[in-house]
Formats: sequence, structure tokens, C-alpha cells
Amino acid sequence: MNPNLNRLQPYPFQKLNRLFERITPDPAFSPIKLHIGEPKHATPDFIRQALTNNLAGLAHYPTTLGTESLRASIATWLMRRYQLPAINPDTEVIPVNGSREALFSFAQTVIDVSLPQATVVCPNPFYQIYEGAALLAGATPYFSTPCRKIILRSTMRSYPATSGRARS
Repeated sequence: MNPNLNRLQPYPFQKLNRLFERITPDPAFSPIKLHIGEPKHATPDFIRQALTNNLAGLAHYPTTLGTESLRASIATWLMRRYQLPAINPDTEVIPVNGSREALFSFAQTVIDVSLPQATVVCPNPFYQIYEGAALLAGATPYFSTPCRKIILRSTMRSYPATSGRARS
């Protein structure tokens, strides 16, 4: 069993639900559930139709890397949306089912716990998976107020409070 499990914090919405246990909501209002991230609106007809038209393709599991056309579409969208230089869909794009899975897997892959005081710099406020992924990988999360524009670099980067322990 991972010895770092006891370092995990309860999910914030679990805490919030406990606070609401004795409260009876006003029936005149519908609650807005923000804890799951599930759709709040009906699926548009064009999406329903596209799914119906392609049901035959759902009889097989996709490969881990997804289809070439999906990765190419994702790369094109990323370049357009974030004004990025060329992205190679074959080496720089891996489709995932959700951001939690991707962020967790990424942390488990890149954190080198053999380094002394492995640290993960996280934006604050933060998505709970940043902290959990860092802790379960054996690192310590360091919470930092995010800048307006985040620039990812493949070079060594230090943050004063981490004493040069953070890498990007």
C-alpha cells in the first residue's frame, strides 16, 4: 500500500456536504452542483446524431494513443487556441478520458523522488488532484499564486521558496 495515502486531504466537496447536512434547501430554488463537472444542459441534437451515425465504431476499444485524426485535431486546436508553434500529434498528444487521470499519471511519471525534497509547484487556488498527485508520488506540493500568463519551458526553473528544487 502506498505509504503516502495518509497524507491526502479530504476532497473539499466532502467537507462542504458535511456542513450542509443539517440544512434544508429552499424548494423554490434548484441547487447548482459544482462538484462533479458533469454537463448541466441537454446534449445538442447534432451531437446525438453524430453519435447515432457512428455507433458501429463504438464496438471496439480505442488504442491508448487514440486515432491519428483525433490527435491531429487536438494538436490543431491547441495551436489555434493557445497560439502555440507546431505540435507533433504523434509525439506530443495523448488523448485522455479526464483531466484528473492525465494530471495524476503525469505526476507519477515525471516526479523523481530520488532527488532530495522533490517539490511540485501548484497554482493556488488549485484543483485537488495537483496536491494528491504530488503527495502520492512522494513529492511535496508548493502552492503559488499563478501569473496571468503561464509559459511552459523545457529548461530548469527555480522558485525562491523551493530553493531550486522545482524543475519544469
